[in-house]
Amino acid sequence: MEDANVMTCPYLTEVTMVFCGASPQKKLIPTDRISTASACEGDGFNGCALYREALSRALHTIEELETELKEVHGKKGVQS
Repeated sequence: MEDANVMTCPYLTEVTMVFCGASPQKKLIPTDRISTASACEGDGFNGCALYREALSRALHTIEELETELKEVHGKKGVQS
């Protein structure tokens, strides 16, 4: 419950912020400042270079893990 007698700065406001997890710089952006034509907010995110790079890294990691699993399973089969 808020105390009505407590003064707060008139410039203090609560704002919803977003950031791109694929970007190396975590710069917070107020959601009210994002353009309605933003690629991030619609189907255009597939064309974003940061998104494509992050997706490529994730796929590469998956491929490496699958290769490691195949090697581990292959060694177990040889030892049996």
